[in-house]
Amino acid sequence: MAIFTVEDQQVVEQLDFPLRSRDPFDRVRLLRDQHVDTIICGGVQGTYEDALRANGIQVLSWVSGSVEDLLALFLRGQLTSGMEMSAVRSSHGSTGRTA
Repeated sequence: MAIFTVEDQQVVEQLDFPLRSRDPFDRVRLLRDQHVDTIICGGVQGTYEDALRANGIQVLSWVSGSVEDLLALFLRGQLTSGMEMSAVRSSHGSTGRTA
């Protein structure tokens, strides 16, 4: 997993962070311990999404595209759950840590 530190809509640091645990609830704890406040992912089960949100972590799930493209959309405040980059290309913000 890559963790990006964002300040003034700019990535200021990137950390490659292995989620060593297979237990999803332990993974939530590991992310919380890293002060992650937003997760961008291809998908997550509802129970774990609820656990992430209960721990103050915003979840943008069911997105597809390159990390660079998704991160650029996130930084502009234009990334939403369920977004596919192919749809964005054809139709033509934030402070914290993002994974």
